[in-house]
Amino acid sequence: MSPVQLYSQQTLTDMAWPDSDDGRYARAYLTPFFEQEPRRWIANVHNTELRVAQVGELVLPLTLSDFHPANSYVCSPYSHYVSYGGFEEVERLGNPAAERLIRLLLRPLAAFLRRQELDRVVYANNWLLSTNLYPALERTQIVALAEALPGYFPDRPVIFRSVDGYRNPLLLETLRRCGYRMVLSRQVYYQDPWVARTKKQFKVDRGVMRRSQYRFVDVRELGDGAIPRLCELYRLLYLEKYSTYNPQFTENFVRIALERQLLTLWALVREGCIDGVVGYFVRNGVMTQPFFGYDTRLPQELALYRLLSLKTLLEGEAHGWLVHASAGVGPFKRLRGGVATIEYNAIYDRHLPAARRLPWTLLKVLADRVAVPLFRHYGF
Repeated sequence: MSPVQLYSQQTLTDMAWPDSDDGRYARAYLTPFFEQEPRRWIANVHNTELRVAQVGELVLPLTLSDFHPANSYVCSPYSHYVSYGGFEEVERLGNPAAERLIRLLLRPLAAFLRRQELDRVVYANNWLLSTNLYPALERTQIVALAEALPGYFPDRPVIFRSVDGYRNPLLLETLRRCGYRMVLSRQVYYQDPWVARTKKQFKVDRGVMRRSQYRFVDVRELGDGAIPRLCELYRLLYLEKYSTYNPQFTENFVRIALERQLLTLWALVREGCIDGVVGYFVRNGVMTQPFFGYDTRLPQELALYRLLSLKTLLEGEAHGWLVHASAGVGPFKRLRGGVATIEYNAIYDRHLPAARRLPWTLLKVLADRVAVPLFRHYGF
């Protein structure tokens, strides 16, 4: 019998959740997604089923997806690489000629990837968030998962999300040895708060915070009445300014995140008005902020983004955590000690027919030869 056990909505009650911090968190976070449709919590998660994989004390969520044109990129390779990472991201280049050329190339590629069922995948360690942190992993656990999952899903590529060599070199190298290919996902940044505090810009930010009329308030003190405003702030930044392919968190998600302590949420408040929010969680000594937003209609002089970013560094410093600062705004993060690293989707498709492997072969070639150089040149 395989050491990897899989559980579905029908069999989840048979599962013995590990009595550990990670096990208790996984149970609190994942059970609502099994009890009700994922769209109750994240509105743009379509055609997606959840599973849980368990190896001893290790628990990881799996998602099985199929194409939907409005799917979030957190459950759709097509949305990730084509709709969001392709057509929308080229607008950031600031080079009209390059944009036209890339769009011209993208159209036939998009049609090909749709025909080849790019979205018919199983994602491992997919919490349906932009950043999926890993617990402490043993090599034997990684190998067990890497070898067992293709057998459980003979008709789909197996993809481990959020794999990078900066924080998880053992995971990356072990998956490679097991035949997984590393396909670019995005460029992300890590910040060590103790390094950040030595930077000039950190000290400038501390001065801005001291002079600001804003203060940070624990969202639990604000009550349910604040939830619609918190969702509005997230929407203004991540959905309206960036992309609707980002996860569309619902008020129900924020409510249950507070009830079950899935996120630590801080609101940025001035004269009774909530104008910013940051929500983070921690795993294996790393914190990340999947719920982040501010009122983008207010003047930049209020430094809302700067204050929220400083809050994450101060929280990390207070607790001894490394900050996973996600992707984007590279120059801002580098000035505050951010270290860039390439994050991958680790793909296994050797068990599939050649026609099903071709899309990932093509994506890897394009990513390695085009996207990675662009990321490094433009500092995304």
